[in-house]
Amino acid sequence: MLAAVAASAVMPAAYAADMALKAQPMVPVVDPWNWTGFYVGGNVGYSWGRAKSDYTDVTTTSVRTRDYRGFTTPQPTLLSDTTVVGATTTIFGDASTNVNGALGGLQAGYNFQSGRFVFGLETDFQWTGQRGDTTVCAIGCVTGSAFTTVDHKLAWFGTGRGRVGVTVDRYLVYATGGLAYGRINSDYAAGFIGGAAALLSTDRTRVGWTAGAGVEAFLTRNWTVKLEYLYVDLGDYGDQVGGASATSTVILQNTPQTALTRVIDTTSTRNTAISTGFTDNILRVGINYKFDPTPVVARY
Repeated sequence: MLAAVAASAVMPAAYAADMALKAQPMVPVVDPWNWTGFYVGGNVGYSWGRAKSDYTDVTTTSVRTRDYRGFTTPQPTLLSDTTVVGATTTIFGDASTNVNGALGGLQAGYNFQSGRFVFGLETDFQWTGQRGDTTVCAIGCVTGSAFTTVDHKLAWFGTGRGRVGVTVDRYLVYATGGLAYGRINSDYAAGFIGGAAALLSTDRTRVGWTAGAGVEAFLTRNWTVKLEYLYVDLGDYGDQVGGASATSTVILQNTPQTALTRVIDTTSTRNTAISTGFTDNILRVGINYKFDPTPVVARY
């Protein structure tokens, strides 16, 4: 009887000891420098753009000859009026315009880390102050010379890129590339210095590609800072600038005979076709806030 009572007293104590030794739920250890997750941020920088223009300038010259009697009187008499169209002259040329300026914008993306490798997608949108202009003259920029002026502005651009990189402690070194698009405003003037000029303004959205590289580092568990270089190519586009004319007049007294006046008008008309390719070199710094991924907690 005493043995049974003793056994019954020992069994709850042993059971309680077993309960106290039960394993606790495992709490996953979070790597403070894990890159997996969504992020958003902003950036500022500077851009060195280049608009390279090839142009074809076609000039047609016509000569109009008028003979008058009594040219200096209030009502001269027109005796003849003849116009002869001369040969067409074609000139090929090129001009490069630096389209530089500051920029700033926003970015967002997602990274997935596997071991030391990080794969991600990022999109960004930039506002820029990039602008530049160039004037090219046929025979020096003097009165009567044919000239062409181009003025380009990159109003904004954006990219959608993939990223792949490798981690070194809290640092990520990566390469990036993908789609680029941007809004280019172009103003043209083609004509003759001291005379008329044809004007044209265009506003277009171009689509191209981008590639680059960068380095990013954790400041804290959620904040990162980066330095990035991008090369952007928005392709080629063409514009037609034409219709500018300039006329010079010569008056000859007693020509072709005494008491007659000959008036010779020489008119040059230009039509200019321009093809432009736009590229950009971008250097910027940015800061991102990374959202922590939802941890997977084991349940028992």
